[in-house]
Amino acid sequence: MQVVDLSYYQFVKVSGPDTIQFLQGQLSCNMENLSETQSLIGALFNLKGRIIADFRVLLLGDACYLQTQPNMAEIIISTLARYAVFSKVKLEVPEPPPVVLGYRDEVGDTLVDTFRSLPGADNAVIEFSGTYLVKVAGLVDRLEMWCMDPARVDGFRSEPNLLVNCDASNWLYEDIRTGLAHVDKLHSEKHTPQLLNYDISGAVDFSKGCYTGQEVVARMYYRGTPKKRMYLLESEELITPDSSVLQSFKGKEKSAKIVSYCNTENSNLLLAILDVEAITNKAKFLLSDSVAVPLQLKPLPYLEL
Repeated sequence: MQVVDLSYYQFVKVSGPDTIQFLQGQLSCNMENLSETQSLIGALFNLKGRIIADFRVLLLGDACYLQTQPNMAEIIISTLARYAVFSKVKLEVPEPPPVVLGYRDEVGDTLVDTFRSLPGADNAVIEFSGTYLVKVAGLVDRLEMWCMDPARVDGFRSEPNLLVNCDASNWLYEDIRTGLAHVDKLHSEKHTPQLLNYDISGAVDFSKGCYTGQEVVARMYYRGTPKKRMYLLESEELITPDSSVLQSFKGKEKSAKIVSYCNTENSNLLLAILDVEAITNKAKFLLSDSVAVPLQLKPLPYLEL
């Protein structure tokens, strides 16, 4: 069993009597579906429909906690604060933040004994005495444990046969295989939902009412035909921060941006924003800094090839 320390996450706490109503008007997920047993994934957009941040939101007591990427909490707070003037809400970085551990493949006896049952469906939540288990989407079983009291975490670290503090790349690897691309500070406000597949992966609820950027996001989804989308590729060579993808089709060669990648002992995976035309024309894909071996295009759970 692998247990990963996910302390790199940041959190935003939103509290106050208007919390749900306020967030419903700002986030892409339908806050009416949030409950003590159901978390949501979603995004925050600017007025032009570009992604500011992505997150998972949990209802913890009378507050909502948004779990986001490193260095993104203050960006989310400053963005939401512009619209919070007339709402009874408080925006803050919680101190101390929840301690989060990730469980991959299977869980230990302590976890089963404590919670009695495990969340079954993706994004489901089970709580016991201020500790929360969240089912995370993936091609293997994944759970996150959110512990509000840091002192309680030690009991879950003390089991025999636990590989605690495994390389966090194991967690990133599963995110990539599942087609989850997160937005960090460098990429904030750089991508539309189509480019990161947020419109087809469940991060945007098109049945809910208005929220900031909703009109543009909906127009792109219902009236536009994406010319680019994010696809999964596998490389036999190591992927580097300077790597990009070369697309060769119809006698031309175009460069494509890599938005996330992970090198492991068994496989090197990447998510890249490719031309849909390249996919249609069965293009040859190469790593820019290692053109000897073609990249292999792989399916995503929500996107058939």
